[in-house]
Amino acid sequence: MSSSSTLSKWLELIKTMTDGQNHTASDLSAVLGTSVRNLYYTLDVLRESGFVVIHERRYFHLDPRSPFFQSIASAVDFTENEAVYLHGLLTAVEKDNAMASMLKRKLERYYNLSQYTDVRVQRHVYNNVTQLERAMRRKLVVILHGYSSPHSQTVTDRVVEPFAFLGDKNDVRAFEVKSGVNKTFKVARIQSVEIVDAPWFNESKHKEVFTDMFMFAGEEKHRVCLRLDLLARNLMLEEFPHSSAMIAPEDHGRWLFEADLASYIGIARFVMGLFDHVEVLGDAGLVAFLNDKMSKWKPLELSAPAEAMPEGTLGHG
Repeated sequence: MSSSSTLSKWLELIKTMTDGQNHTASDLSAVLGTSVRNLYYTLDVLRESGFVVIHERRYFHLDPRSPFFQSIASAVDFTENEAVYLHGLLTAVEKDNAMASMLKRKLERYYNLSQYTDVRVQRHVYNNVTQLERAMRRKLVVILHGYSSPHSQTVTDRVVEPFAFLGDKNDVRAFEVKSGVNKTFKVARIQSVEIVDAPWFNESKHKEVFTDMFMFAGEEKHRVCLRLDLLARNLMLEEFPHSSAMIAPEDHGRWLFEADLASYIGIARFVMGLFDHVEVLGDAGLVAFLNDKMSKWKPLELSAPAEAMPEGTLGHG
């Protein structure tokens, strides 16, 4: 097969794996015109090239958030935050501008902005975000008026130093002056944001919350390094597709996994489940965490089967 023909087949494979349909390994090997074994080789090459290959049950597809797609999209498309910002601007002027209304609907469809289609809610959130952005740029204190806390079931004013947005600007990370603690606030739960003419005094205490690949969150990061064999590497990629960027080949049949984690719980579960296939290279905290867990293990004993009931013991009405 010529190189141009091979490239054409690979492009067709990528197109097929992003069409939103379910495709088995057999389906995809037919697209490539090759064996299932060669398909797996091709999928490995795609992973190494920045594609996140997701394997769910019998089906395969490419994650649209793959680094490869994102590198292209960043040059020709808006980022999600940019799309949300433009959506807010268009909402503010769409009443008197038919073109703005049409562009806003396109943004909602293409960037899946359905959560922003309620105009009243969107304007409220947009106004809060705009004020918070201004305060962050100027490093000023703000008052979050009427913040509704789901934990304390209270509505209070909070004096904070906002320093970072989380997610799609749905949350803001801020240092609360009264408690002296970094907290995450839901932007939609803030009644209004008032910028105070007072600079940050606690910038050295600002810490962003970090969410790791296992969805554990915290302010501290732990750099973990593992050596994986083929089985461990494949299971890691299947269970956690976004780990592809954290895995690099070391030598034949072995790979290195390196990642920043907020908690040892998720990675410890993976290591203990594949103990013969994983070598822990760091950090010391993970080693101590695993040793503590394993020290609590007790030898398993086979439970005796329940004794059968003697014949004739069943009651009759």
